[in-house]
Amino acid sequence: MGTSKSIPTPKGGAWTGVKTDVTSFLGGGDVSADGILGGAIAAGGIASPPAFPSRSGARGDRGEGGGGGGAASTGGRTRRGGTVASGGRASVGRAASGLGSFGAAVADRGLDGGLQRLGLDELRGHSAVEVVARIAEHLADGVDGMQGEGLQTALREAILESAALAGDPAYENLDSSLQEFLSREGVEGLVESFLTHYVFDRVWSLLEYHVDRRAETNGEAEALATAVQDACRSHVSALIGEHQERGNFESLDWFGTDGEALGQEIVSDLETRLQAIG
Repeated sequence: MGTSKSIPTPKGGAWTGVKTDVTSFLGGGDVSADGILGGAIAAGGIASPPAFPSRSGARGDRGEGGGGGGAASTGGRTRRGGTVASGGRASVGRAASGLGSFGAAVADRGLDGGLQRLGLDELRGHSAVEVVARIAEHLADGVDGMQGEGLQTALREAILESAALAGDPAYENLDSSLQEFLSREGVEGLVESFLTHYVFDRVWSLLEYHVDRRAETNGEAEALATAVQDACRSHVSALIGEHQERGNFESLDWFGTDGEALGQEIVSDLETRLQAIG
């Protein structure tokens, strides 16, 4: 994938079955993307800091692979009002809640208000690309190495996907597009986009090296990438929907401890859900 460092997909243990399923899927076998997704999360965790390679370029590109193994984060499960989890999973939860805080401020006071909330007032009027990049850096601040790069990538992808900019990527267009998205999908829609991209990036980084060596064509690799991303989106969307039904987003203060705790809870629930399908 462009400039990504090529790290072999892990060997042995649970990875043997995952790699077998990937090879079978590429060959037209009766293997579900759900099973591959769940198997990869069960084997590698949703956020293992030492093993999260950076990625760039379009999914499914032939070339350098990415991937790494490692056990799942040992951070504890978090409930609102409970203890805050530690480790890589907690970093994902904090990024999700920070993005929620930003989205809530944009929905209330526009992009100017969102930047003010993050202490990034100096970005007012700058290009959309620069603004989004700096927001991602800010929300992933304190997370070092390859996991920090992974968080930044997913945050950028989520904001740009939500804005769906067409034409001139000016500050004003980013402002109006984000407000339109938030009025339609709510802050939870922005968080859903982030988690979808994060989980897919995480899983694909672990599988890509093996896929590149087993797929005979770009089309085969692209088909698997698309299927896995669709599975990610389906599970994240279903989980966000369950939290909506329980009223967890109603009157939620994204700026306070409840917002951060809910972000942690959603990430923990998502990891449990995905491991179960593996």
